[in-house]
Amino acid sequence: MRLRLQPSTAIATIALFVALGGTSYAVTGGTSYTTIPINGSQLENRSVSGVKLRPNTVTGYEVNVSNFPTVPSAHSADQATSATTAKNATNATNATNAKYATTAKSATNATNATNATNATNATNATNATTATTAGTITGTISGGQVSSAVANATNASTAASATNATNASNATNATNATNVDGDQLANISDTNSSSTAVTILTDLGGLSLAMRCVSGTVDIDANTSVSGASFGIGAVANGTATSFEKAEGNFTIGTAITSASSAPAQLSFSYRQPDGTVAAGTLTVFDNSGTCSAFGVAEAS
Repeated sequence: MRLRLQPSTAIATIALFVALGGTSYAVTGGTSYTTIPINGSQLENRSVSGVKLRPNTVTGYEVNVSNFPTVPSAHSADQATSATTAKNATNATNATNAKYATTAKSATNATNATNATNATNATNATNATTATTAGTITGTISGGQVSSAVANATNASTAASATNATNASNATNATNATNVDGDQLANISDTNSSSTAVTILTDLGGLSLAMRCVSGTVDIDANTSVSGASFGIGAVANGTATSFEKAEGNFTIGTAITSASSAPAQLSFSYRQPDGTVAAGTLTVFDNSGTCSAFGVAEAS
């Protein structure tokens, strides 16, 4: 007897072998292919581009943000509160270097700042309250605010305690200063046409001077604010010494020493307190038809 294979049996046999083999085959248009899962280890490095990723699929959890580089610089920030370098910041409160800041309160270097309150170096600042070096300052600063903080102030309107200043009230070296290197200066320039005393020098190192105009002579009255002082005043007219008045350690408060000089004359005076404070100066006196005048300079240290 001959066994004949039916078509239905052949198809069933092929399906059985496919199922037992564990591999799925699909036929589309006569072509077969195999579906195989792929894991990360099978991908080549740098082989997947960003455009192949589905949008919004990568989150911070998958990214190591600590490996991101630091932002190189922020040149034009509106506000930089605590920046190391703020070149063009509107407000830089605590910046190490603020070259072009409108307001730099606590900057180490503020080259062209409008207001530099506590700057170490402020070259061209409008107002520099407490600056070590201030090249050009035009603001008004009280002595209490400055407090010996301005080291160099070339053109300062008011610099109470500056080391070097051209036009300062109190400076170690200054062209036009009231006090220079601790010494007190005074200019004398007064007139008087009566016998009533007019004060021409007030308490310079404890010495005060007054001038009276009496019948063609110029009288200079000296007074001390400290008893036990010494004083001397001499007059020279036409190259000849005309008078000399002195008190050696017995110049007392309330007792005036008077030098009467026929004008014109050149007067020189010196004064010393018991503690060593010294004042000295020179005067030129004239009598112009009953109006006496005196001018000169004095210094105390």
